[in-house]
Amino acid sequence: YIVVDFANAPTAQVLAPLLTRLNVRVVALNEAVDENRMSIPSNEFQGSLRQLATICEVLETAMGVRLDVGGERVYVVDDLGRSVSHTVLGAAMAILALRAHHGGSIAVPVSMPDLFEQIASEHGGQIIRTKMSSAAIMTACNAPEVIMATDGRGSFIWPGFQPVVDGMMTVAKMLEYLTTQSLHLSEALAMVPPFHAAQGVVNCPWENKGTVMRLLNRQYQERLEAKIDGVKIRLGEHEWVLLLPDEDQPRFQIYAEGRSENHARDLVQRYERIVEGLQE
Repeated sequence: YIVVDFANAPTAQVLAPLLTRLNVRVVALNEAVDENRMSIPSNEFQGSLRQLATICEVLETAMGVRLDVGGERVYVVDDLGRSVSHTVLGAAMAILALRAHHGGSIAVPVSMPDLFEQIASEHGGQIIRTKMSSAAIMTACNAPEVIMATDGRGSFIWPGFQPVVDGMMTVAKMLEYLTTQSLHLSEALAMVPPFHAAQGVVNCPWENKGTVMRLLNRQYQERLEAKIDGVKIRLGEHEWVLLLPDEDQPRFQIYAEGRSENHARDLVQRYERIVEGLQE
């Protein structure tokens, strides 16, 4: 059985009875819809995730899942009571989907680590890189060969059902793949190749963004990857930095992958300083 924290989401009225009919025993948390709690503070949210992990560990459940209020993003705890990062969950689901379909294409944004190409190569599939926007990811899902997409932030798309983000279908697919492939969630997560990624932000006034982008393109032109979104600089195998101007805030988002956790963080900090210097 599984623990599902519905976070006051209306999807509870659909998902809970569905899982019960599928002979999945559900421990439901926050199942009642409270119209006065359509959002919660970040510290309270993180506390609820820790509580979910504790409950799953004590009850020895198959998994724990928290849905956001819109029923789109999922936050997962495995059968050992460990919270699962969105990137690792996306990679594990990609492995399970490629195994189930004997290949196919997985759509992920350009900010996701190289391990997705490694996974696709090992399981007879391919990766389609997209811009960071939800619209770009959904557009990629219109291709007939795409079997799954994820944004790396807990949102998944299953084009065989519908080409839009769907948290309920993600829970159903997790249960389907784990059951048909006779795996515990922790075993699926253990199949994910090791990777080291980090991210950060650096302030940049609106009027300086264009100048910074132009200088980055000029300074690193020999190391630039295909222009999908932002400026992605390839530094070596499994070593790169993506600098992306934020659409809503006067800042740059920086994503990096490196040879170790410290190396990835160092890359982020180094390019934060570079962006600051280019503004001058």
